[in-house]
Formats: sequence, structure tokens, C-alpha cells
Amino acid sequence: AWPPLLAQLALIGAALVMTVWIRAPWVSVVGIGLLGGVLIAARFAKRDFTAAIWASSLLTWAGCATTDVWYGYFAIIAGLIAAALWINGATDRKNLVLTWAFLAGVLCIGAGYAQDAPAPFYFGILAVAAMLIVLRAGFDLSPVGVQLVNTALLVLIALPVIDFFVRPSYELDPRPQTCWKYYSYEGARGNPSAFARWWQYYLEEADAAQSVVFQSLPGQNPNFCLKPNSHALLFQSDVTINSQGFRGPEIPAVKGNAYRIVVVGESTTFGMTIGPQDKPWPEILQQLIRERIKTTRPVEVINAGIPAYSLTANLTRLSSQILRVHPDMIISYHGFNGFNLINPAVPQLKGPPPPKYCKRPLKILADCEYRVKMVLFRRGFATKSNTHRAPTVDPLDTPYAARYRQLIQFAKTNGIRLALANFSMAVNKNSDTNVIEFYRSAFKAIYIQIEANEIHSRLVAELAAQNPEVCLIDTHPRLDGVHQMFIDPIHFTQNGRQQLAENIFVGIRTVLEKDLAKNAVNTKVSLVK
Repeated sequence: AWPPLLAQLALIGAALVMTVWIRAPWVSVVGIGLLGGVLIAARFAKRDFTAAIWASSLLTWAGCATTDVWYGYFAIIAGLIAAALWINGATDRKNLVLTWAFLAGVLCIGAGYAQDAPAPFYFGILAVAAMLIVLRAGFDLSPVGVQLVNTALLVLIALPVIDFFVRPSYELDPRPQTCWKYYSYEGARGNPSAFARWWQYYLEEADAAQSVVFQSLPGQNPNFCLKPNSHALLFQSDVTINSQGFRGPEIPAVKGNAYRIVVVGESTTFGMTIGPQDKPWPEILQQLIRERIKTTRPVEVINAGIPAYSLTANLTRLSSQILRVHPDMIISYHGFNGFNLINPAVPQLKGPPPPKYCKRPLKILADCEYRVKMVLFRRGFATKSNTHRAPTVDPLDTPYAARYRQLIQFAKTNGIRLALANFSMAVNKNSDTNVIEFYRSAFKAIYIQIEANEIHSRLVAELAAQNPEVCLIDTHPRLDGVHQMFIDPIHFTQNGRQQLAENIFVGIRTVLEKDLAKNAVNTKVSLVK
């Protein structure tokens, strides 16, 4: 009969063309070509070509198994071949038809899972379930075979049902009262996959806000700065950049009798705020000063922090942007972005980044996949034991120390009080290993960063000791290693920003009171303990 033969030729031809189009290995192209020739020969000859059909099928599978190009499309190719075999109509080939159809369904599931495409994923589940039912009803299976088929059917049906009822939304809830469930070790129940999803979401939100408040500086280093008079929304927090390029309200053009404190730093100073009531810590510091040091001389705290800036980048702003607002005091809160400047005082970690959490049609499987990847990642390298090596260079001889000396010299030259703060992180050497591993899902070098922070703290303390006019601020009390105060290893919750402001206020209070008393003109300073 010509119509079935033509349909069969069309199906095999389509499968062959698609195999060539996706540039599958030549072995697969030959296998499908042989399969088509055998099917045609089987229609006109009176011999049994089942063995030849199996051989050509195995040849096709062997070729495609060596490449990843075929992964998504081969589900369609397998479906076409299954249809061509079914049209052939020989009952003794029902095993072949079912095998190719089953393969098409499995590949459809795999492609949908890998590409997070629910439609092909669930279509593949339905197709495989149908094949299993046919297998159960149309074949004489052993008791073990019946049990295996029933178990597979149960898994295919149960997994989507369970996932539907227990999975949280993939779209993380941006409300401040629920964000803690993702970034908090306790809230996420110590689940690294939850933190990994939070970190990706955080980066997306930060990038969206920074794309509005950043402006490029072609040919300069750094090649971007804050855009004056810009406004963006970071999660649910308003971010306003004033006309002089600082976060916060406008600064009076005439300083008058004000005592100005300029805070230079990184994103941790700029303030990666989340809630509508959240405030960067420089703003809280100003409030603390006004509440606890009563003086007729106003004190203004200017937030000069910029995300992604390091001490090196901020040094380039001192003369052009910082000096023009006439600061009486500069507070430096640097650390994380400049840890690379302590090289080789800190051991460096080489290797791929930690695995990313991949969204899948079934969250249960996505979580399992991520946990397996993390286990392999941790076993592969970057364990705590192989990252702690003795430094080869004195921290005072590193580029970080040189940058700090530049800042100290700038303050001396311009008669500005300088306060150097050490850096606080969510984890330190005394932290629970489980908490550290929680963060390592997104920060592969967390152990090295902990060590770098210790070296940085010693560096700042030694530089302050060598320069008595420099005020040293210890930000660690009730903050460093207190992971509940952070939304990741370095950025703070609002409670964390409050505690940082408290620590910095304690660190500068004495010198601030002296400066205000010394420079006050006919002003009586009243101190409130």
C-alpha cells in the first residue's frame, strides 16, 4: 500500500533532515538512513528485518549519546521514528515502537527540565505515563516488571502533585517582612539553595536600581559614578541621589558653621536597603549625633558610599568631589571590595565559581540537583583545610596599606580629621561551619574572605597606631560574626545598619566632642550621656 509507505518515508525523511540540521554525529545520520532503508525493504521482502532495525536504532542512539546538540530536538526525532515504526504495522515490532516512543517521552521530560519549560516537561510525563500503561496492559510482565512499572507510574504522578502543594513561589516575595526567609540562615532553615536563589534575586534588584542611579564615565577609572538628581527603587526602598552625586538629601551650598562628616565606602555604606523605612547607616549616625551630643553647631553626615567602589576608586574622588563639600571629618568604612589588594598576604582560591541554583519545572528536583552540585563542588576544592596558608607578605607592605597611607596623607594635608573603621562580616573564624557553608553557595571564597577580613582589621589598627591623629573605629562589637544582622556575608539588615552606626558613633564620639568644643565660637556644648 503506497499511502502508508509514503507516510513512512516522509516521517523518516523528516527525522533524517532534522538530524542533519542539528549537526548530530554522522553515526546517527547513518543510523537513521539505514533505519529508513530497512523499513522500506521490509515492505517488499518476505524476510524478518527486526534485527536490522534494532541495529540501526542502536547505531542512532550511540551517535547521539556523544553530543549535547541533539538534546532538545532528538525528542522530536524519536517521536517521528516511533510513528514511522507504528505505521509499519508489524506486531512483532511493538517493542521497537514502544522503545522509541518511550525514548521520545523521556527526552521531552529532560529537555523541558533542563530548559525550565513546563509545557514539554509535563507533556513528556504524560507520554511516558501512557507508555507505561501500554506496557502494563499489552505485555506479559514478570512480577518484578509489574512492580517497576507501577513504581514508575506512581513517581511520575506523585512528584508533580507533591511539588504543587509544597513548593514556595519561585518569584521571591520582595516584602521586607518575608525577605528574611531567604537570606537568613534560620529563616531559610539552613538551606543553601534558598540563599542561592535569594542572592540571584538580590543581584537582579541591585542591577535594576543601579542602572538608574549610575552614569558611565568613558575612558576614566573608575568608569562610572552616581548620577546627580536621580531616583530609583531598591526592593521597596527609595534611593535618591542629590545634585552633588551623594545618596541623601541636598547639601547646603554654604557650609556656614556646620561640622561636616563625609563617609566614604562601598555598597555597605551606600546602603543596600530593602524596606520603605530602611535607612543607610550614615543617616542613622547623623541622628545619633544630634540626639546624644547637644550643640548649637549643626552636624551634617554626608553619605559618599558608592556600590562596587573600593578604596582605590574612592581616592580618585577626594580632590574632585569630597573636598568641595569642605569636610571636617572623613570616616572610611572599606573592606570587601579591596580584599584583592592584600595579595599575596591572603591565599587565593582558583577554580570555577559555585554552582548556580537553576529554576526547574519541579522545585523538588531542582533542590535535589542543587544539593548534589554543592556536594560535588565542596569535595572538589575550596575546603577550609586547603585555603589556610601562611601569608608571604606583611600586610603593611601590600597595596591596600599603600592606599590607606594615601588617604591618611590627604587628610593631613587638608587638615581633615580622619577615622578608619575595620570591616564587619556575617561570619568570622568563630562562626558555625554550617552558617559559613550556607553562604558558600554564592560566595565560593568565603573562608578566604574571612581570613582577608582578619588581616584587614589588623592592617587598619596598625596604621592607626602609626598615625596617632587617626581615629580607629572598631565596628565588630555585637556585629562581626552575628549573621542575623546581615542579608548576605557583607550587607546589613536594618538592625545591622543600626548597630554599625552605634559602633561608629562610639568610635568617634570622643574626638567629635573635642572638635566641636574646640571649633565652637561662643557656643556652649552640652553633652548628654
